[in-house]
Amino acid sequence: MRVRLLESLLVIGSIGVTYVAAEAAFAFVGLRYIPLRLHAYLPEDIRVFAQSSKAGVLPRDPVLLLGDSYAQGYGDWLLESDPNRNGPFHSAHVIQRLSGRDVVALGESGAGSAEGMAAFPAIAYADASRAWVLRLPPPRVAVVYFYEGNDLNDNMNFLQRRVENPDAAGLAESIDRSIAAYPQALSVHSELGGYFPLLRFSARIVRRIYIELTSATARQGPGSDSAASAAQADPPNAVEIAGQAVKLSANLQSPALELTPPELARAALVYERSLALLRKLLPATPVLVVYLPAPLSSYRLLGPEASSQQYVAGRATRHPRERVAEASDAICGLIRAATIGQGAGFLDLRIAIRAASTSDLLHGPRDFKHFNRKGMEAMGQAVAARIDRPLKQDSCSQGAD
Repeated sequence: MRVRLLESLLVIGSIGVTYVAAEAAFAFVGLRYIPLRLHAYLPEDIRVFAQSSKAGVLPRDPVLLLGDSYAQGYGDWLLESDPNRNGPFHSAHVIQRLSGRDVVALGESGAGSAEGMAAFPAIAYADASRAWVLRLPPPRVAVVYFYEGNDLNDNMNFLQRRVENPDAAGLAESIDRSIAAYPQALSVHSELGGYFPLLRFSARIVRRIYIELTSATARQGPGSDSAASAAQADPPNAVEIAGQAVKLSANLQSPALELTPPELARAALVYERSLALLRKLLPATPVLVVYLPAPLSSYRLLGPEASSQQYVAGRATRHPRERVAEASDAICGLIRAATIGQGAGFLDLRIAIRAASTSDLLHGPRDFKHFNRKGMEAMGQAVAARIDRPLKQDSCSQGAD
């Protein structure tokens, strides 16, 4: 009996040692080689460590990218990448290559200012404080991608969903309270914290396979954005590229053409308060805000009217061409003023994008809501050139023609 007990303990010990070694190998090396098609199955608190825009699994003195799907890396470059590899597809990779610094992105599709600038970073650093080995270090610089195409629309949604009495006095204080409570509402903490990444990753894959094998639910159709765009019957947007007229799709994202001036002001206040909370979260970290143009603001428009995506039911989708430049400049001014008020740097990316768009198509042809590889490279180059001067505050450039 004693021999059998010792043999059993030896087997159990061997299994335990092998498992711990597998977890360590996965955490310190394997995460770096998880293919893109499997990134969605990684737990949120360790997904950032699988990003390939850094030298190893654990980032050192990183550049932190914050924002929505632009900071997440959506676009045709991602769609064209090999899903079975963990290759470059993102402005983060361009910034890393040009600056030599590790870059990590906390961007998430659909995020407005409250999520992308305040809630998601707060969740990530709360997870890091509980983690065992996979800890996100304080960044050398935080780069916020503000996207004029829908961030303010998302901020209006935040006001409607999360802020009580948004039309009452004391709106800034109400926004602060709502943003401060937001991370707890969004975060789903695992009891395992930052432990056992391989076990948690494997469990998610097994769970997904089980759901796919047992679920009889049909795949859902396109989301509301796609449905809304498809429902429009506007003519294509004509732009000039390399001296030629090029037809882009109708209903392109715009500089919030459908929002009224009072709505723009309230949405910009959500941005300003989100930036204030980011500065409190990372008090020793310089913040650079990069103003990203919408597709309609990125090119020289040729037609008398521009066709924009509809976010608010019942509002116009066709606008005089001149309104694009006016709205873009107005929003840039609001965001720049709020940025300077919080002591952050400001970079108007419209200069670089408009220069690049004179000769190349920077969006699509599959995804016209985001930059393609040429657009990502133009953005990454402009940001990389400012990494060592993050607090410089540019003026707003001239908008679209």
